[in-house]
Amino acid sequence: MTTSVLYPPNPSVNRSNLPPGPPELPIVGQSFRYVRDPIGIMQESATYGDLVTMSVKPALVYLVNHPELIRELFVVNHQSVGRGRNIEALKYLMGDGLVTADGPLHLRQRRLMQPQFHHRRIAGYGEVMTAYALRHEPRWQDGARVDMAQEMSDLTLHIVVKTLFGLDLSDEVRRIGAAFELSNDYVTARGNQPRRLRALCHRLPLPFTRRFRRGLAFLDQTVYSLIEQRRQSGVDSNDLLSLLLQVRDDEADRPEDAVMTDRQVRDEVITLFAAGHETTAVALTWTWYLLAAHPGIQTRFHDELDGALAGRPPTLDDLPNLTFTEKILTESMRLYPPIWTTGRMAFQPFELGGYPIPAGAMLAAPPLITHRDPRWFDDPLEFQPDRWTPEFREGLHRFAYFPFGGGPRLCIGEGFAWMEAKLLLATLGQRWRVRHDPRHAVKLLPLVSLRPQGGMPMYLERRH
Repeated sequence: MTTSVLYPPNPSVNRSNLPPGPPELPIVGQSFRYVRDPIGIMQESATYGDLVTMSVKPALVYLVNHPELIRELFVVNHQSVGRGRNIEALKYLMGDGLVTADGPLHLRQRRLMQPQFHHRRIAGYGEVMTAYALRHEPRWQDGARVDMAQEMSDLTLHIVVKTLFGLDLSDEVRRIGAAFELSNDYVTARGNQPRRLRALCHRLPLPFTRRFRRGLAFLDQTVYSLIEQRRQSGVDSNDLLSLLLQVRDDEADRPEDAVMTDRQVRDEVITLFAAGHETTAVALTWTWYLLAAHPGIQTRFHDELDGALAGRPPTLDDLPNLTFTEKILTESMRLYPPIWTTGRMAFQPFELGGYPIPAGAMLAAPPLITHRDPRWFDDPLEFQPDRWTPEFREGLHRFAYFPFGGGPRLCIGEGFAWMEAKLLLATLGQRWRVRHDPRHAVKLLPLVSLRPQGGMPMYLERRH
């Protein structure tokens, strides 16, 4: 087991073999500022170079801010790094799912699950996504003020519960959603605490901890009950849970090791739930905001939908024709990547950017910073969907734009997420135009995902 690399107590000590970094306060370094404004300190640190050190006491964090160095971190040196303590709090909820697992376990689970996400059934979920968007849309009223963040969260919640578990009862969905939201808030809060304080709070019978354990117990009871029902009946319920139970490991030494244990299935289901619900909802929320802020682009978006769909619901066959819609989503996730930063921990020493990275070092590669770098994107703070031409894509470094990560840890549900976001945006966009509430100041809330602080209030206008 490795330990976190401690920053030199005096910045002048052993500074010669460290990358540059911003000035820091004695004793506390940049810890307080990092907790208060992680995006701000990362933006400032990035001006010091492509590989920068930030002192977040007691650990030293390496900020990786160049596409080629990110490629080396994610791809070339992937066997030297893992998630480590970056995601200890997430394990309270996800266990050893794909997001949190490391080493041989992660490689095995990835190898077993990857084929299932190229399965033709995944494409079949497109009909479910469109159907749920059509069911959600009648709730909206012309001229109404809604919280678009909550609307997108509710919609994607129903879709993920249906595609994962095959459940469609509103009461069940609400209970699952409430339990997950509580659990997600808990791991986010604990993840922002120092490690020792986090471990102590998680052990003590504090009110927040007790509520989390009750919510997690309900999620576990629901998932394990469904697993038991499926195993006993052998019925394929046409959902992702059924696909996971069908996985077979042909390289297993013993027959009983050829299938996932109930615990492994549970961890992967909860992980897929978190990824499929939270990130898509956040991506759509920011996309609606950007459309509202750019009426001309919103008009072009509607023109494309009208021409390609002529008023009928979209299908998978329509997606290749919705090229401007795809550019809008691509540019939205450039400016507001749902997973705004990705972390790694060095399990063994390696070199990066000409500097030695010791075992135990923490590394951060934030898409939010790289996606807004003027070296790779002209007018990086401007919302310009038209920049995404085939020629621009071809000339862009693979890791100048990486909202879904990369290397062996590339998000396994990337295709699912793109399909869902495009279908939901097209289905709702046919009937509705959105306006931002000018009284609401939009601010970033950088938790596990990049949420808008205070939601996203918007006014709805029915299109005729």
